[in-house]
Amino acid sequence: MSDTKKPSKILICCGINGCIKSFVEHIEGLFVKKGTFDYVFCVGDFFGDCDKEWLEFKESGNIVSVPVYVLGPNKKEHEKYFINLQDQQLAPNIFYLGKDGVFKTSDGLKIGYISGIESNKAENEIHTYNFDSISHFKESCVRNGIVSLDILLTSPWPFDVRKKERTPANLKIKEPTKLYYESHLLSWVAIDLTPRYHFSGLQGVFYQRSPYKNCNSNTVTRFIGLGDFNEQKYKWLYGFLLSPIELASANKINYTVTESPYADNPSHYITHVLPSTKQYFYNTSTNINYVDNGPSKKKKYGAVLKQSTDINTNNCWFCLSSKNITKHMVVSIGDNIYIAGNKGPLVKEHILIATVNHYKSFPNLPPEAEKEINLIKSCLNQYFESTGRLAVYFERNILSAHYQLQVVPVPKRMADRLENVFKNKFSEYNLSLVDIPPAASLRQIAANNYENYFYAELPNGKRLFHSAFKKTGSQQEQKFPLHIAREILASPRLLNVEDRIDWKTCDQSKIEEETDVNLFRMAFAPFNPIKD
Repeated sequence: MSDTKKPSKILICCGINGCIKSFVEHIEGLFVKKGTFDYVFCVGDFFGDCDKEWLEFKESGNIVSVPVYVLGPNKKEHEKYFINLQDQQLAPNIFYLGKDGVFKTSDGLKIGYISGIESNKAENEIHTYNFDSISHFKESCVRNGIVSLDILLTSPWPFDVRKKERTPANLKIKEPTKLYYESHLLSWVAIDLTPRYHFSGLQGVFYQRSPYKNCNSNTVTRFIGLGDFNEQKYKWLYGFLLSPIELASANKINYTVTESPYADNPSHYITHVLPSTKQYFYNTSTNINYVDNGPSKKKKYGAVLKQSTDINTNNCWFCLSSKNITKHMVVSIGDNIYIAGNKGPLVKEHILIATVNHYKSFPNLPPEAEKEINLIKSCLNQYFESTGRLAVYFERNILSAHYQLQVVPVPKRMADRLENVFKNKFSEYNLSLVDIPPAASLRQIAANNYENYFYAELPNGKRLFHSAFKKTGSQQEQKFPLHIAREILASPRLLNVEDRIDWKTCDQSKIEEETDVNLFRMAFAPFNPIKD
């Protein structure tokens, strides 16, 4: 007997502009004809200029038979409906989704949502989003291992979505006239999170764009703009069946597919909204070109920080194809990344994440490797969380030839101490350690600092960065303490294992190493995204 899950039955509606009574009557009638839907979502303006009908509906005691999920306000005057809600309920069985986030269904669908309209103001209002809030949303998705969405719900249309259209009927549809309801930031989001479906409202026309290919994934995206509520000329409802991408059957494409309508450089959509204090510091594009491993001239950093650039795949300790690789330490091997135990671990289950191929540091990694790392980190976080611990990640790209991300578990009770202990220790060495802004791209920051850097990622979400490129002028060059991260984590305030700061003094026998690796492999197996 097959246990294959049935696809979810989803209904997307435009904003109803306060016409709640006729909306409920219409969809309840639709349920009678077509059967009940699993999920109903509304994009656009849910409320109108008058609240009389809404108040009458709430007092009537009527309840929609299927939960209805609503995006937030697009106008300041509608904010009053979304304040002081209990359990996010606007009315019985009608729910406010929130400012932004990912709605995960019991069927496994990932439905992203962003409420409001775009603003370039530093302070957000309930009815707006800005560069910072969208950056936080994207980063939250990455931290949770979400690299692609099944559905993206927004009220405004993404900017440029009509470009490169090829279907004659679609070319005849009138251009959107409400330019303030188009959003550059939503184009930026769509490029990165590659939704299979993207629904928007507010423009008053129905537009089902030709499916388009994404530059950074194999996902084909369908954008659908819905017309005004109860408008006879334009469709304002869209019902369909959808299974999670991993369960969806591969169908032969027999329809028109275009290139992505968006600009090749994603930063095109954020340059006008970047806070002026940050523009000089980093490029927030997550699709910045990675550095290939082709021939290049060696950079001169000075004697103290001179890198081991002569190491290649034949003599590298971390390349899987190398004769020097310690194979019994490998836990799992993915497409681009592998997980391994550490020589001289600080504590049990101190592991590392490294690239299968020879890449020197994070800025050199191809995008697919970065995505796999983010997925593995998300799964490691879940595993350590289940054991009462949290993960600290760090990369020291100083006198290092192959990318490796160290992963050290610490007890949860120590989480609040980590940031201060890191910063105090760097201060003792007269070294800078700065916070990376939430929206910043580590890839760009590291590349701008000549790729000589130390990076740490803490359980509270803070990312700490030290630039170690050669100083010039009258400033004195300083040697970087290579064991500084181990010194910090081994300190009495944290793991209290100061005798293990130098990994060479923590040597284990091969049998001990194999035992530790096997124990971790078995414990991590239920969480491991790599299926060997």
